[in-house]
Amino acid sequence: MIKFFRHIRKSLIMENKTSKYFKYAIGEIILVVIGILIALQINNWNESRKHQEYEIQLLKQLKTDLKSNANDLKFNISLQNKTINSCHLLINHLDNKLPYNDSLRIHFANTGIWTKFIVNAGAYKTIESKGLDLITNLELRDLVFRIYEGNLNWLTQMEETAINQAENFRIRQAFKYFNKWNAISVTNKRYGDGTAEVIDYSKIIETNDFLYYLNSYMNINKIVLQVSEGYLDDNIQALTIIDNIINSKN
Repeated sequence: MIKFFRHIRKSLIMENKTSKYFKYAIGEIILVVIGILIALQINNWNESRKHQEYEIQLLKQLKTDLKSNANDLKFNISLQNKTINSCHLLINHLDNKLPYNDSLRIHFANTGIWTKFIVNAGAYKTIESKGLDLITNLELRDLVFRIYEGNLNWLTQMEETAINQAENFRIRQAFKYFNKWNAISVTNKRYGDGTAEVIDYSKIIETNDFLYYLNSYMNINKIVLQVSEGYLDDNIQALTIIDNIINSKN
């Protein structure tokens, strides 16, 4: 092709057709520019395709992490509800000075339950290292940032508050009221209900220490529950958006 253009230029010069030569030269420049633009467009298209493929790959990894997060949160929420319900039942029982019965053992045990959310953040760390703008969907980008940088910190702080409260009572007060105060049981690597052995039920009724603990621990768990449910909603919403993006690309 290059030899062909050279032959045309040489013929025009030898025939002294200057005006035609200039017209031809301009046309040749235009063709070269068009060729460069086409090449750039193809290159941009290839880069865009590679970016989309990489983004989809990371979104699939992020989806796996968010599903694990959601499952852990659902389990934690079930425990938080169990704790709140048992605290409420015992508060009512003690306030009304109702007699002790063995069915209360599990409720006493439940008042020592605390949760600790284990975040799955492998995909997010990769995204963060390469820049959040790797996620092209603005709604999802903002939501992912809120999940891993905003609400996670709030959830962690509330859970730590609950953990400290329960463990402080376990260390400083529980021995006064219980021979055994196990929040959970583990059998064949499976979690089950715990149990509690009350030393003197009348002492629990007569003193206000345990009742104060129940009210305080129930209230902090209500906050933890509220934050957990909101955090779960964020994870589920992000999963829905990711599914829509992946389906649209497919």
